[in-house]
Amino acid sequence: MTSSCQPNQTAGQKGSLIQFLLLGLLLLAVLAGATWYQQSLAPQAGVIRHECDLQQGPCQIELSNGRLQLEAGPLPMRSLSPLKLALSLDGMNANRILADLQGADMYMGINQFELQRISETNSADTSSANTPWQGQTELAVCTTGSMRWQLTLAIETPEGTQQHLFEFEAR
Repeated sequence: MTSSCQPNQTAGQKGSLIQFLLLGLLLLAVLAGATWYQQSLAPQAGVIRHECDLQQGPCQIELSNGRLQLEAGPLPMRSLSPLKLALSLDGMNANRILADLQGADMYMGINQFELQRISETNSADTSSANTPWQGQTELAVCTTGSMRWQLTLAIETPEGTQQHLFEFEAR
């Protein structure tokens, strides 16, 4: 009596196992990418937190290298309404300003936008350190009624990038 060794799995079962393993690897890659992306959105270790409520009016902050004034409006800030930011910098020469708006306690999606330099005059010198910057977005709707928001400004200067964090509550 001769016995032949036959594999325990058929070709169809092997194909299903390979598909399952590939799907698992794809899922791990997506989760790793999402985690990395979410961490890249979070304020970095050198972020400067300011205790100024934008719902109460403009924030004027004295810095070691100048002064920052940030105004948000129209007040009161509300969900699904236009939100305009106006920023002026004295003593700092910014090349680019990025704003990141996140829920402080709840993920509300990605809300990043760039502030644009506004020329007060038609002069060719747009690198002036006190040139105002503006940007516009809107707050996402929150089903809990009121939400705490974090606004992080990344100010890119020739000396490096500074991050400034402001918190406020909106309905």
